[in-house]
Amino acid sequence: MTEETIRQVLPTTTGFAAKQAVAFLRRRDVAIAPFLRRAGLSEHDLSKRSPHISAAAQSKLLEYAAEALNDNIFGLHLAQQSNPREVGLLFYVSSAAMTVGEALALFGRYCRIVNEAARPKLTRSPEGVVVQVQFVGVPRHLARQNAEFGTAATIKGLREIAGRNIHPTQVTFAHPRNSHLREFERFFGCPVEFGGLMDQLSFSSETLTVPLLTEDRHLLETLQPICDEAAKQRNTAKGTLRASVEDELHKLLPHGKARRETVARRLAMSARTLSRRLADEGTSYDGIVDELRRSLALQYVKERSISLSQIAWLLGYEGSTSFNHAFVRWTGRSPSIARNEKQIPDHHFDASL
Repeated sequence: MTEETIRQVLPTTTGFAAKQAVAFLRRRDVAIAPFLRRAGLSEHDLSKRSPHISAAAQSKLLEYAAEALNDNIFGLHLAQQSNPREVGLLFYVSSAAMTVGEALALFGRYCRIVNEAARPKLTRSPEGVVVQVQFVGVPRHLARQNAEFGTAATIKGLREIAGRNIHPTQVTFAHPRNSHLREFERFFGCPVEFGGLMDQLSFSSETLTVPLLTEDRHLLETLQPICDEAAKQRNTAKGTLRASVEDELHKLLPHGKARRETVARRLAMSARTLSRRLADEGTSYDGIVDELRRSLALQYVKERSISLSQIAWLLGYEGSTSFNHAFVRWTGRSPSIARNEKQIPDHHFDASL
């Protein structure tokens, strides 16, 4: 697939997280080529001066690296060792701001320069600001490590340019997690919730006024026109309808509300239009639900801190029996047997995304 074709189909990224992951693996003498091939990448893709790679491929690479290192919170560990300056233009324009609040506003405005799939939205209130991040064109349930990396890397960058231990008042991730919660809270310095409706960071009004050590109005005036032009060039399509349906299902499944009509309404269309447009993409609503449940099940079964009954609930099943029957259909064995196996089949990544 050519770079131009990728840009027409998928949101792209400059590969900051992917390059950090490759360097991390090399420091541990792990062979890189097999992971890149599985993710649909090559070393050449990451060696370009300004690479544009698939954002979905980057997410895959971080998931595969976490599995290879047997590190369930690889994204957090990777962010702790990363150099925020390697983000490039986004880091420097944000660091030139006067305060943390202004830096966050610049981050929200220009984030797509680095990753077209991540769409931050800042909402102000008397208490401070909430930064919500929506992923487009990349199934959110397959970007756990990438989401944790991006959120932690953002906080690390703010701490560096402020010269203080900046911390949010609340961090929320959309994916579930029952393990390593204290390690996340130690890093962020605040309560961290998993299984929320959306990824978000909340900051107090006091934090927003913290001045930056790196403030440079001349640099900001120089970089903003460049960033405006770069952001305009990176304003791509929102990806496939399938990815949007999966994102909505991921939010609705645990509440037992993943009905076709509900998803269609949340996407501002009728159920009939939803079915027709999915057929145009070569898929169906029922097929997406089944494949999403399968993918999530294989992911959750590896998390021994999540019980099988909890998994059934997270997947929207009325009880464990229905989940067990579905898991046997998907894999040929029960979830309890699969959990005790050393090798569980890979997650399902749809090639059309």
